[in-house]
Amino acid sequence: MAKVYLTVKGIWNHKDKLGEFGGKNHTIEVINSFEGIKIMYRIRDIDNYNLDDYDNTKYGNKLKVFGKGIISVKPDVAEVVLGVITENIQLEVAQEENAKIMKQVINSIEEIGVLPKYIQTQNYNIRPIYDYINGRQVFRGYEVSNNLKVVINDINSVGEIIDTAVKTGANTVSGINFIVSEQTKYYYEALRLATTDAQNKASVMANKLKAKLNIIPVEIKEQDKGTVTPLGVMTFKSVSGATPIEAGENEITADIEAVFVYTE
Repeated sequence: MAKVYLTVKGIWNHKDKLGEFGGKNHTIEVINSFEGIKIMYRIRDIDNYNLDDYDNTKYGNKLKVFGKGIISVKPDVAEVVLGVITENIQLEVAQEENAKIMKQVINSIEEIGVLPKYIQTQNYNIRPIYDYINGRQVFRGYEVSNNLKVVINDINSVGEIIDTAVKTGANTVSGINFIVSEQTKYYYEALRLATTDAQNKASVMANKLKAKLNIIPVEIKEQDKGTVTPLGVMTFKSVSGATPIEAGENEITADIEAVFVYTE
């Protein structure tokens, strides 16, 4: 019996539908049997795997699981929006008053350590305001509002900064947000936990089935790009001393989808 080896690449078109090779190099072993006047083809991949290995009985059993990882981290940066609203029947007067007060607010928080690069105008609005008297709309004047977003790197000074701004003329405080500055670092740790969670789930199911599990997933997908959820309850009320602001903790969450192969 003679053996002839041919190397092909790409798609092997044959009436027996040997299939698509996906662009890899493969060796076809042609075995001539002249007694039975029969030719047999056995396909081997020269990249060290045998296409016969992908028989459904060996690789057809898959299970999909979802893994979750959660890290709780204390925030180290805060953002707050400080605003000044002024009203006057004359627009120019309302603008001048607003600008004067806002300048006082900015100077005061800079004096206690907030750098100018961490102070940014978020929005500036002018709108007419009306009263409704006996069903009629009566012009009252203009409202000018100016809001600053302030980034506070010393999270323990949030209450002091808010109080200082209010004392010097800020009359709105909103959008207090607590941030973890190294969020990516903690998200990667949550991803590691999510992967371990998926492996643990797959192992539990495989053990129940009395099956042999390949603990390395054949497919893994990152779900939504992480979520950050504040856990602490913020308090904000007028008391003697600085306004108490509690940052609590943030939860950084990672979710993955993983597919594992098992054999019976």
